[in-house]
Amino acid sequence: ASDRLPDFARLHAYQLEEYDAVVMVDFDTLVLGSVDEALDLIVGDKNGGASGSSSSVSAVFSWEHVPLMSHPEAKASVINLSFFVLRPSKDMYELLVATLKKAPFSATRGWGSTGRGAFPGWMTTQGFLTYFYDEVRNGAKVEMNQCAFGNTAEPSPSKLITNGGTVDCDSSPDASNQCNDCSKTTPDEVRVADLSYCLAPWECGGDNLMSGLCRQYNKKWFGGRLQMEDVHPQLQKTIGKLCIDGQYQPMVVAEH
Repeated sequence: ASDRLPDFARLHAYQLEEYDAVVMVDFDTLVLGSVDEALDLIVGDKNGGASGSSSSVSAVFSWEHVPLMSHPEAKASVINLSFFVLRPSKDMYELLVATLKKAPFSATRGWGSTGRGAFPGWMTTQGFLTYFYDEVRNGAKVEMNQCAFGNTAEPSPSKLITNGGTVDCDSSPDASNQCNDCSKTTPDEVRVADLSYCLAPWECGGDNLMSGLCRQYNKKWFGGRLQMEDVHPQLQKTIGKLCIDGQYQPMVVAEH
């Protein structure tokens, strides 16, 4: 669809060869700790000199599980673009563009020969890059722990059924492949938070913000907002709450 095309402008990040690594984040991404572990996989890759080489690490990311539109009880395992580290390479950019032009796409199956079906974001960069690093350049990626990088704080389902009906994990007492519940991760273990489930703090609402990691994310974000006012004297100091009657109180330039 033509309204999805502007989203593919993200691919131009691969052309920024003046940088060793480029990080793409979403507007509702909250960086809470060091991300050097992810960056070092790109910057410290000994094969990285071969620009666009299939043997070099081209992307570092974590997976997220999103509900299928046709069967919400099942989920698709897709790239989480809340924190996506890439190695800039014009060769890789050209390969991405060429692949985008000829990649198989079905309205029911999605991208690629395997396909994941229809899920939120399936027609955008997220869906395309999931296909690209799964079927075209499978060996050029490193997958990070989703509880540390891109943790949404969403409780894990009792049984996670993903691509093609595969049971990824099962929290039944006698199951050997237990689901890893990232919502139980301690705040200190989270390097990058994805606020899509909790809702962005400036949206001032949602029951998800009242407990667990979501509450911790909310406190961290508002703490950063108040710190901005302390650091920049031109900003008016906020007195009281930043959310009043469900309305976010934006930063205001102080009158002198």
